[in-house]
Amino acid sequence: MPELVVGKTSPKDFEDLRYTAKKAVETTEFWKEKFSGIDIENLTPETLLSKLDSLYITPKDLYNIEKVWPNYIKNCDIFYTVVRTSGTTGQPKRIPYTLDDKKRVARQFIPWVSEYLEKGDRIASFFPPLPSASGIMGYGGLEELGVKAVYYQVPIQFIRMPDILISELRHIRPTVLFSLTTTAFLLGLKLPDDIKEDLRVILVGGETLTEELAKATLENFPNAIIIDTFGSSEDGAVGYRVITKTKTTKFSFPESIITLKSIEEEEYKEYHKVYITKVMKEGELTGLPLFNYEIGDLARVENGEIKSIIRVKDAISLAGATLYLDQVISIVHRYPSLVDFVILYYPLSPDNPKPKAIIRVGYMGEKPAGIEDEIRSLIYEGNNPVRYEVEESKQAELIIEAVPAEKVREGLPQKPGKTKRIFIVGKDI
Repeated sequence: MPELVVGKTSPKDFEDLRYTAKKAVETTEFWKEKFSGIDIENLTPETLLSKLDSLYITPKDLYNIEKVWPNYIKNCDIFYTVVRTSGTTGQPKRIPYTLDDKKRVARQFIPWVSEYLEKGDRIASFFPPLPSASGIMGYGGLEELGVKAVYYQVPIQFIRMPDILISELRHIRPTVLFSLTTTAFLLGLKLPDDIKEDLRVILVGGETLTEELAKATLENFPNAIIIDTFGSSEDGAVGYRVITKTKTTKFSFPESIITLKSIEEEEYKEYHKVYITKVMKEGELTGLPLFNYEIGDLARVENGEIKSIIRVKDAISLAGATLYLDQVISIVHRYPSLVDFVILYYPLSPDNPKPKAIIRVGYMGEKPAGIEDEIRSLIYEGNNPVRYEVEESKQAELIIEAVPAEKVREGLPQKPGKTKRIFIVGKDI
């Protein structure tokens, strides 16, 4: 049974939701059809919940620009820019982004900006600039809020050029870092202590963050806290939580309505599909109205709380079973001597009838005895379907390799596949 979790669900927000629906039906063919027969005047979050199987939109729907983009966008009645997101649908999605979207992202930022950013902060952002959504949202949201800080755009390519990277950061002397989740962890291993000690705030997103990975990251940044953001190009900075060395707050979704739907398979009962509803304020015109956007991401829920949000790209299929990246992260970072890992994924294809995953873990110092067998057993313990497909039915293959840390990323394919940790070998069909 789906469950409405958090977000703009109080009665004072209902008029904003109804305005959003009215404007969507008035201007957008897609929603005119979807809302047929629904009483918008009395629309509530519970309505969205009850209509989850019919009132929704998927990433692939976004390619149908004629039906999905509002008239005021297609007619160029207002100024907008177009951001680009590759997603996991096989081709880029192009999303209209208006000045009202910029205001909305700023409202999403307010809770953590007001508490954790200070006058004079120097922000080093490894988020890509336009046409990427993350770059324009990060810069635009802070600009809209009038934050008295400086925003440095650091080329992502510098991650692979340690000397240039350190020279750049010595010039910037950043106090705040914006980056992908994996990038922050790797910077903690590469940067000199004086640069790491200056960092007070690390904002991460785009990839799954488990508490184990957060702890491993914070161990390398002695004075920092982590702001873990859940964002989407279509909706902005949807949610966030704050992680310190001693405490993790609950996820907060200040401007969206979030619905969770449990996965039917018993083995994955802690995983829930995430649906996003984007709520405009009276008078706003955002690029895309969204109701129950089936983004494909999953929430891992324990005792009624979201423990982590798993990006849809952070999973691989081993025959009939799914291996989630957050499971591997939580296992690897139990061991202080293991500092990095990647997954080489050989997906099912005509040339490869047996999918295979090689999890390559990197250790510091002496190789821990029996570590490969221990990691494999922990994966099987936490994921029975993978054990069955690999060990019993032998329809897939799972290999664990432990190598010195400096060799973890040697000889990888030129570009990562589904995430910065999963590298696809061959064609993923």
